[in-house]
Amino acid sequence: MITIGTLFSGGEGVGVGARAAGLRHVWGVEIDDDIAQVARDNGFDVRTANIHAVDPADYEPPTVLHASPPCPNYSVAKQGRRETNSDIALASAVAQFIRVLQPQYFTLENVYLYRKSESWDAIYRTLKFCGYHVDMQHINAANFGVPQTRKRMVVRASFNPVPPLPEPEPWIGWYEAIEDLIPTLPESQFAPWQLKGMPAELLESMLVDSAGWVKDGVRIPVMRPADQPANTIVANHGRRPMRAFLVGGQYGRPANNDGAPRPPQMREQDKPSFTVTAVNKGDWKAWLERGRVVQMTPRALARFQSFPDSYALPGTKTLACRIVGMAVPPLLHQKLVSQLTKGEYDGSSGKSKAQY
Repeated sequence: MITIGTLFSGGEGVGVGARAAGLRHVWGVEIDDDIAQVARDNGFDVRTANIHAVDPADYEPPTVLHASPPCPNYSVAKQGRRETNSDIALASAVAQFIRVLQPQYFTLENVYLYRKSESWDAIYRTLKFCGYHVDMQHINAANFGVPQTRKRMVVRASFNPVPPLPEPEPWIGWYEAIEDLIPTLPESQFAPWQLKGMPAELLESMLVDSAGWVKDGVRIPVMRPADQPANTIVANHGRRPMRAFLVGGQYGRPANNDGAPRPPQMREQDKPSFTVTAVNKGDWKAWLERGRVVQMTPRALARFQSFPDSYALPGTKTLACRIVGMAVPPLLHQKLVSQLTKGEYDGSSGKSKAQY
């Protein structure tokens, strides 16, 4: 049976996807014990350890080795981002695992800027030295059935020529992904700054009280609950209802270069959600028909990341959001690793020296 081992395992989004692809997860390494415990609670053998303090020779050589090194210093959201010695040391540890274990396949996921780092250069040079064919792509998870526009650097390496990517698929909208959860989502309201930044066409499509109330000089429409009639039916009554995500926190409030606050980001119901990140403070909200506003829960965010409902999330919201946001979307990894290891099932694989 094809096996997989993971470095920087998190809650094992990769492991969930690998299992769905028919692989057997044999081990993982994660430094945060709270996160590793959630992975263990979901049936994965994830060891709490610092990658610098372990010997790769102590680990069973897997068919597939996956690494998702931490990426805060490569994020476009980080001001003055700069690669650190710690980042490079983590990459060196990954390279050591590759040299010692010599897996048939290696995969890596990170933000796209990682491709320009010394860290990636160290891993790439190791792969080439060991004789791997290496393919690096900028992939949008939405093209592979994940209801989220998540663009990442994805590396696939093999001792045999790397197969092409799976064919792109039609996008899945956020509403379709969580439609059955909507009755369970907590009621909420938009913050004044969110309403102030909404396009006029969206405000006009809402069923609202014509008076509303005023806070800090901003008129705030009164949203009517879904089971109550609206006081005023707007002029464009009869249009297809618009549902949209509004993302607050660090995504909506920071100022532009001119000092003006950025407007909230929005997606209609037939579009994938925004990129789910490890930082979520409860300000992802959706407006539904007839004025209902709901807040996204960790389970809804997990749906956007393509986690199955069978994956047990921790009871702590902050921890659950960290695990979901840091994960590689399971469905994405399932499809990539299935394509990469396809020859393992039909007997056509075999370790061979790559030709350059």
